[in-house]
Formats: sequence, C-alpha cells, structure tokens
Amino acid sequence: MTTKPRRTQAHRRAATVAKLVDATIEAIAEVGYHRTSLGEISRRSGVSKGGIFRHFDSRIELVVAAAEEVGHQHMAAFAALSVVGDPLNFADALRATRAQIRHRTNTVWFELLVAARTEPELRIRLEPVAHALIADVERAAHEVLGPDTPAGLARLLATSLIHMFDGEAIFRITYPRPELEDARIDYVAEVYRQLLDRNAAAVER
Repeated sequence: MTTKPRRTQAHRRAATVAKLVDATIEAIAEVGYHRTSLGEISRRSGVSKGGIFRHFDSRIELVVAAAEEVGHQHMAAFAALSVVGDPLNFADALRATRAQIRHRTNTVWFELLVAARTEPELRIRLEPVAHALIADVERAAHEVLGPDTPAGLARLLATSLIHMFDGEAIFRITYPRPELEDARIDYVAEVYRQLLDRNAAAVER
C-alpha cells in the first residue's frame, strides 16, 4: 500500500495563495472592486483574515496579484489558439480575441482600471502590471503577423484591437448591438488585411 507524499510547507503556501487569488478574481468579477473587501475574500476562500496577511501585506497587494493572474490566464488562452488545428484566419482570430476580452474574468481588469483613475496607490501598483501585459500582447501579435510586419505596425494593430474590444465589452452591458458587433468583425478584418497587404507590397519593392 502506498501513501500519498506529504505536502511541503511551500506547496501548502502556494495552494493557499492560489485560493486567495482565485477568490479575489471571483469577488471582483461578481461584486466589483469596491465591494471586494478582505472579509469577502476570506469568506470565498475559506482563509481567515489573519491567514491572508500571512501571505499578502495588504488588500491592494492581493488585488494586484489577481490582476497578474488574469493576465497570465488570457495570454495562455491566446497561446493555445495558435497551436490548435489549422492557423486561424484573421476574422476567426478577431472573434477569438473578442471572446477572450469579454470573458468574465476580464471584468477584473475593467474594474481595476476604472478604480485606478481615482486611487493613486492602486494606479502606481497596477501600472507595471499593465505595461507587462500589453508588452506580452504586442509581442504575441508580432509573432502571429510574422517577421515581415514591422514591430510598430504590430503594436498599432494589437493595441487598437484591444481598445476597441474593451470599449465594446463595457458598453454592450447597457446597450448591446449584436448585429453591429458581428458586422464590425468582418469590416475590421478586411481593413487590417489591406494594411498588411500594403505593408507586404512595400517590403517587396
């Protein structure tokens, strides 16, 4: 008869931290940033407030860890899209990007970015996390578009898409217009295709 190996203190700590981060993501997504108190996180995670402070120095530190985790999850989802089946055509890639931005966990970023406008400490702590996430997105876009696409153009296309889909995801809560949202995908895909074709032609000359 074999016995399960005992978990080390490091494993137990990692499991508790993951539980706290998951509970924070869940709470912000469901009740919003301002109502995500330490008590709410404690209730959802099953970790006492004292236990929270054994792993995080403050509520903001835990919230920032949650934002980092959401970013990692989204980048992992985008990476998975590039290795499954045949390469995506541009319209399908746009739909996948939009679906990921509309994903429930991404509301964490929406909540935090709005809150950071009036909370200086949150803004300062969130800034490097946001920079790192956008850098990852731009790097992934450059890899997908290929080495012939200038890095500056890849950045422009990627960030333009993110801002467009972010705005769409927020506004559709109060004024959904699915027929325009669907038409927008095909229109934007064609515009982007023309930009890339124009760039390819310029490279060949």
